[in-house]
Amino acid sequence: MSDREHSHKVRKEIITSGTFLRSYCPYCENSLTVGNNLKLIIIEDGKKGQLMLSPYLNVFISKSTITIPERSVATDLKCPHCSKSLIQKEQRCPRCNSEIARIKVAAMSKMIDFFICAKKGCTWHGLSDEDIQDIILEDSEEW
Repeated sequence: MSDREHSHKVRKEIITSGTFLRSYCPYCENSLTVGNNLKLIIIEDGKKGQLMLSPYLNVFISKSTITIPERSVATDLKCPHCSKSLIQKEQRCPRCNSEIARIKVAAMSKMIDFFICAKKGCTWHGLSDEDIQDIILEDSEEW
């Protein structure tokens, strides 16, 4: 391993399980965190509601104002401020092949892309290829 590769690996920051993730819309940059929840708009089977997710890494607790059948994939997840879709049509969940949504989380004094699976019950989440060079999610399959 070269000195450059070694120093690059040493600089990686580990975000540990249970860390509070300050979350933001990637478009309007408004906070998605309300109290102790990450709040999104969910569209499911023609119905619109609020989806509240745990803002803590690897804590998979969710509540919704509409009924979401287990293992169903949300039609859309939107920012509650600007109403833009957070679904990334060009990417899929590597675990279950469902659509994923992109939000921003604050890490290492900068904003990074953070992806979550849009399928209820799938616990996959990940970082962009660029951000994974500097950050590791504890218990991640990516390292």
